[in-house]
Amino acid sequence: MYHRDMARSKSATICERIARKAVVPKGRTITQVIMEYRRHKGKKRYDLPLLIKIRDRGRIDDIVSGEMRLFYMNVESESDKLIIYLHGGAYVEEMLPFHWLMLDKITSQSAAQFIIPDYPLAPYSDFKVCYAQLETFYKKVLKYYPDKKIIFMGDSAGGGLAAGFAMYLDTLGLKGPEKLILMSPWLDLKMDNPEIPFYEKVDPTLKRADLSVDAAYWANGTDLKDYRLSPMYGDVSCLKDVTMFTGTHEFFYPEVMKFSKILTEKGIRNKVYVGEGLNHVYPAFPIPEADEAIKTMCGIIDAS
Repeated sequence: MYHRDMARSKSATICERIARKAVVPKGRTITQVIMEYRRHKGKKRYDLPLLIKIRDRGRIDDIVSGEMRLFYMNVESESDKLIIYLHGGAYVEEMLPFHWLMLDKITSQSAAQFIIPDYPLAPYSDFKVCYAQLETFYKKVLKYYPDKKIIFMGDSAGGGLAAGFAMYLDTLGLKGPEKLILMSPWLDLKMDNPEIPFYEKVDPTLKRADLSVDAAYWANGTDLKDYRLSPMYGDVSCLKDVTMFTGTHEFFYPEVMKFSKILTEKGIRNKVYVGEGLNHVYPAFPIPEADEAIKTMCGIIDAS
């Protein structure tokens, strides 16, 4: 089933104009140079942005569990829902302020507990290291929260990771998430859908040349059709309930619609919310459409 907004708001138009001026495509060669420089310098410890520290002081708990750092929100809640949120950033960027601002809105409207893993990123690590650490973390979640209804959420790369990891859990015989809520998920790292060039022209933030370099570092030699990298090619039969949000001004749009079709053909319950004229991860924007999307997400989370 698909929901399509009739027209985007004025604030959404302004946000897109700002994004077009702010985002400068780097190109394949420059992106590779940047990645090699990062690898040479080594990974720094991630810290909450100063804005978030000041604004949300006391709302975000920070612990280290095993090899991975975890952030908790709504930790005192007695809700039977537990959200594991995997952030976007092309598998190479840490969480940005807009992630935290969006999570602040979601956790203010939903009573569910949230855990946000600071998972390993390229070029310092790759998907195999990430999956191993997430597996260790998730087994602890099942141990300490045996009665919780677990939901995976994620945006962009984190959305693809959420879907791939859910499929991976099935191969281990572990209990998977009850629901997936994915915002503009990156579902196919090959990015060879023939419709992508058209949508790339209207996308103010995503460029295939840049993302292809990020994908290569994340895969580290593994075939990009491996479902852990590209859930589009995986066995979706283990998934239960999938909700996705996408905009028509992002080049992931045709892939989201394709994935929805695959889910439907396999009999998997799914729904796509399409923002007409909206951009990548539009629920994180300061626009009315984002407020409506967050309200919808919280309704999905809190539903039995």
